Amino acid sequence: MFYAGIFCLFAVVGIIGVMTDLRLPSWGLVLGYIVYCGGTAMLLGMAAVRQKYALFPLVIVASVAASVWLNRILSHNPRLVEAHSPLHSRFLLLGQVGVIILAAGYSLFMFFFSREGTRYFRAHTEIELARELHQALVPAIQSRVGGFEIYGASIPSGEVGGDLVDLIEHGDEWTAYVADVSGHGVSPGVLMAMFKAALRARMLSGGDGAGLLEGVHQTLYPLKTSNMFVTAGLLQQHERRLTLSLAGHPALLHFQRQTGQVCEYASTDLPLGILPEQSFSSREIDCRPGDILVLLTDGITEVSDRRGEELGVDAIKIGLCDNADLPLPELFQKLRATALQFGKQQDDQTMLLVRRCAD
Repeated sequence: MFYAGIFCLFAVVGIIGVMTDLRLPSWGLVLGYIVYCGGTAMLLGMAAVRQKYALFPLVIVASVAASVWLNRILSHNPRLVEAHSPLHSRFLLLGQVGVIILAAGYSLFMFFFSREGTRYFRAHTEIELARELHQALVPAIQSRVGGFEIYGASIPSGEVGGDLVDLIEHGDEWTAYVADVSGHGVSPGVLMAMFKAALRARMLSGGDGAGLLEGVHQTLYPLKTSNMFVTAGLLQQHERRLTLSLAGHPALLHFQRQTGQVCEYASTDLPLGILPEQSFSSREIDCRPGDILVLLTDGITEVSDRRGEELGVDAIKIGLCDNADLPLPELFQKLRATALQFGKQQDDQTMLLVRRCAD
C-alpha cells in the first residue's frame, strides 16, 4: 500500500507535465508518462526503504532515458497553443507550482511518518516487553496438592493483560487466587505484577486469606494511581480448612456433586485500592469429594452479543453442570467456548478451577 501510494502520488507529476506542454498526446503516451513518473518514485522509495542506495544511479539513468524518449515522442504531436504565448507561460508556471507543492507535501508526510514511526516502534517495543513479562508472570497452572486438583489460565484481550491467576504450594496446603486489575494496557499489567509480588511476599510471613489481602492492600495503595483498583478472589487450604476471601470479585461458583447444583458465594468486601484503610473477611467452604470450585473474571460473564446483551453467570453454571466430569483443562475450554460463542472477547478472560478429589 505504501509503494502504491507513492506511485499514485507521483503519477500526478506525469499528468501535469503532459498538460503544461499543451500538445495533443495519445492516451498511450499519457499512460507512459504516468508509469514513468510514478514508477521512478516508487523504485526510488523501494531502494531507500531497503537501504539499497547503490540502485539510485541505475534508477536515475533509466528515468532520464525514459524521459528523453517520451519527450521525443511528445514533440512530434501538434501544439494546441503557441510556444511562449501568455497562455502557455501561464500553464507552465501553474504546472511548476503544482509540482513544487506536491513535492513539499510529500516531504512533509515523509518527515511526519519517520517521526511518528520512531515513536510507534519505541512504544511497540515497550508493549512487547510488557507482554513477555505478563506471559512470565501469568503462566497456566495445573497441579494436584493434597486432596485437590487445581487448574487456572488467563487469556488476555490485548498484548498486555491485567488479570492474574496464581497458585502457591506449601506442603499439602496451598493458596490459589484470581485477581483483576481495572483498565487495560501496560499500567494494569505493572500493577498486576506488583500485586503478585506483594502477595507472595506476605505469604512468607503466613496469615489467612483476609490478612493476606489486607497486607497487599496496604502495600499497593500508596503505589497506584487514584483511578485504579484490584478485585480478587482467594482460596486457601490451611490446617484442613478451605477458606474463601472475595474483594469486589465476581462470586465463587460451587458445583456440588451430591446435588448436581451450583451455588454462589458473593463478595461482601470492596476491591483493593478503593479506600486508604480497608478490612477483608473470609468464610469457610464445605468442599466435598467431586465438588468443583470456579473463580473467574468478568471478562467471561460480561461478553456481549450483537444486541448488547451480556452472557451472565447462568450460562456458565449450566456449562459447569453439563461438563463437570471432564478434566479441568477441558472444562476450562468448554466454559470459555460458551463465552466465545456468545460474543467476541473484549476483556481478559481468566478462570481458576479447583476440584476436590475422591477420598
